[in-house]
Amino acid sequence: MTVAWVKIRYRDFYDIPRAIVVERRNHLYLFDCLYNYEIDDYDPDYSVYELPDELRDQLDAGMSWTDLGHRGKRLGSVATASVEFDSTKRRALNAAIFEQFGL
Repeated sequence: MTVAWVKIRYRDFYDIPRAIVVERRNHLYLFDCLYNYEIDDYDPDYSVYELPDELRDQLDAGMSWTDLGHRGKRLGSVATASVEFDSTKRRALNAAIFEQFGL
């Protein structure tokens, strides 16, 4: 079975990227894994958002990713362990993860 890799942009990296923007089928998605001070570690899940298209140019221009999820539509969450990255964990993710959201 061939893996369909989707290029990622990320901010924050601790073991894996913690904030990821992916463009797939002409839509922008954010996978956001925040630090949880109550457990003194990162959450075990990514919150996944579809971002508005008008953010595309702003992201390319280097806008801040702080509170980026609040600007999108929350689709749900996915365990960080179920997201497959390329061998570097910095270039791409397996597009199969989008099947969990019917995308």
